[in-house]
Amino acid sequence: MTHALFSAIPLAIVASTPLLLAVLGELVVERAGMINLGIEGMMLTAAMTAVVTTQLTHSLALGFLGGIAGAALVGALYGLFALRLGADQIVTGTAIVLLAQGLTGFVYRELQQNAIFNQAIPRITFDAVVPLAWIVIPVVLAMLLWRTRFGLRLRACGELPAAVTANGASVAIHRWTALAIESVLTGIAGAYLSLALSSGFAENMVAGRGFIALSIVIFGRWKFKGALLGTAVFGIAAAAQYAMQASGRGLPFHLLLAVPYVITLLILCGIAGRVRAPESLGKT
Repeated sequence: MTHALFSAIPLAIVASTPLLLAVLGELVVERAGMINLGIEGMMLTAAMTAVVTTQLTHSLALGFLGGIAGAALVGALYGLFALRLGADQIVTGTAIVLLAQGLTGFVYRELQQNAIFNQAIPRITFDAVVPLAWIVIPVVLAMLLWRTRFGLRLRACGELPAAVTANGASVAIHRWTALAIESVLTGIAGAYLSLALSSGFAENMVAGRGFIALSIVIFGRWKFKGALLGTAVFGIAAAAQYAMQASGRGLPFHLLLAVPYVITLLILCGIAGRVRAPESLGKT
């Protein structure tokens, strides 16, 4: 069992890469004062648009760009209602998730007999996404948020937006920029999920990763070190799930699938009430 656990850890790290990208994007957005529950829908849309773009262009690079475009489209819709029109962010995000699930499911069923979803997708020969997600992107974002004037203002948007306005800067521009960063990261996450980890697109294939990303941001106390640690914990839980499957102990398959989510829930229960969110988080 122990040997199987350690041998499953590299696989768990790769499998947790889309989750980490979503966590990093949501962390930036929440630091700017927004709660984007629609991240689940952004990843799901990106997964579909990445597959469609790859099949139409026969290019994985363009497929990733298609995934980013799909996530950006959903992110722009969220920004329109939450930032431009001042709608409730929780309600807007929930509606976007339902819209994305229904729309992608409809498109998938309508095109299920089409070659777009039936042809094999070319596999990634050199996987540069994993080191980018676990090393490069966290370092770059940490430098951006904690070592630059832009990052200081962006974090102030989540704490005291009036101070940003008094300094002559625009809260809306900083929040739109944070949403754009999240769209890029979430688009890469959705594309990686469908192009690298799966053999194509399937309905609801994101499987709650967006909501898990929200919980990991809380677990990590809105810091990049905590985000990496929280994602690693989820990855280890996933490795334990793979190890238990390989051990052949006769446990029900669906029960094993729930292991990472149960562990994440227990961790959140343990830190509930002990973290301080940005003061203006979720406020219009």
